Amino acid sequence: MRFPVLKQVLTDPDEFITNSQLKTLSLELLALIPMPGIEGSSLDSGDIMEVVLRAAVGTTSINGVTTHTDKTPNREPVMDWLHTLEKEPVLEAVNDILATLAMSVLDRGGSRTICIDFMNNPYHGEPENDEDELRRMAPRDGTTQCHCYCTAFVIACGKPLTLAIEPVDGDDSKADAVERVLARVETYPFEVERILIDREAYAGKLIGVLRETAPPIFPVKTGKDSLREKLSVNASYMTEETICEGKQYEQTYPLAVNVTYQNGDRGKSGVKTTGYAAYGLEDRTPAQVASVYDKRSQIEKSYEKFREARAMTTAPSPEIRLFYVGVGFLLEQLWLVVQWAVLAQPQRGGRALPVGFTFDDSFLHGIERELDDELGWKDRYQTNGVGLPAGCECGFG
Repeated sequence: MRFPVLKQVLTDPDEFITNSQLKTLSLELLALIPMPGIEGSSLDSGDIMEVVLRAAVGTTSINGVTTHTDKTPNREPVMDWLHTLEKEPVLEAVNDILATLAMSVLDRGGSRTICIDFMNNPYHGEPENDEDELRRMAPRDGTTQCHCYCTAFVIACGKPLTLAIEPVDGDDSKADAVERVLARVETYPFEVERILIDREAYAGKLIGVLRETAPPIFPVKTGKDSLREKLSVNASYMTEETICEGKQYEQTYPLAVNVTYQNGDRGKSGVKTTGYAAYGLEDRTPAQVASVYDKRSQIEKSYEKFREARAMTTAPSPEIRLFYVGVGFLLEQLWLVVQWAVLAQPQRGGRALPVGFTFDDSFLHGIERELDDELGWKDRYQTNGVGLPAGCECGFG
C-alpha cells in the first residue's frame, strides 16, 4: 500500500506537525478503503470521507456533521453512498492499512506476545437482513444483543498496536473467529511467542486453535469441582488440570495457582486466588505467570481510546458499523505511529514518547478544529423564539 504523505512525514518530518497534516494523513488512510459509490452521483469519496472523519473525531453522527456544516453534502446522499460498502473489501483494506502502520514502527523478525480479545458493541435495533448479524451478550446498556469483533494486538513500548480485526457473526464460533484473526497475524514477519487471551478461551476447541499458533495463557473458569478444590489454597503452586474429559477436545494443561493478598487495594482485602492455564510457562512461578498475563491489561486502554474515535449511527447495516469500527482503530493506530516515528525524542536506550500529545485533546481535537474551518461548522444556539415581553424592564447586576 502507498501512503505518499505518511511516508514523507515519517521519513523527513518538519520541525512541527500541524493539525492540517494530521487531517491529511487521516484522509490518506481512509481514501484506501474501497467505496463503490452510487451510479450517477456527483459526489466523490473525498467528500464522503471528510464527513466520516469529522463524525469520528467528534464521536457524532453523519447527520450531526451535515446538519451543523455549510460546506458538506446532505445526509441522504452520504448515507446512500455508505450503504454501498461491501464487507470483505472494507475488512481487507482496514487490515492491510493496520498492518502497514504497525510495521512502520515494529522491528521485523524476532518473536512477540500477541493479545486476543472479543469486543462487543451493544445494539438496540433489529437486524438489517437476518438474525445471524447479531450476537448475544450479558445485559449491557439496556440490551443483550451486539455486533461483535475479534481483535489481535501486540504490546510494544507499553502501547498496544492493532494487528488484525474480524467481525464475529451470530452463527460464528469463537474458535473460528480466533482462527481467522490468527491467520492474519501469521502473515506478519515475526514469530508469535505466546498468546494472551481472557477466560473466554476456556473451551477445548478454542484452546486447540490457539495452540496451533503459539502457547496460550489465560485465566480459567472455576465451575468444575476439581478446579475449585485446587484453587481453595493459601499458597501459590504449579499443578495440572484437564478440560473436556472424555470428549473430543480433552486435554491436560499446566495450571498456575497464584495467591496474592489484597491490602485494601480498591477497597478490597483478604486472599485473592487466580488460576491460569500456563502453556509454555511450566518452568515459571505462578507470580511470573501472572506478571506475563498482566501485560494484556493495555488492551482495555486501547478500547477506551478507540471509542473516542468511533462515529455514532443508528443504521442497522453491519457493513457501515464495521467501517466505523475500522476507522476508529485506524485513527488510534495513526496516532501511535506519529508518536513513535515523528514526535518521540531520541535518547539513550530508545526514544522518549511525548506526554502532551494525547489522543483526544491533541490528535482528535486538532483534526476536528481543522475540519471545522474547512467544512464551515455553524455555531448556532436554539432560541426560545419569544424573547422578552414588550415593555419589560430588566436589570442585570
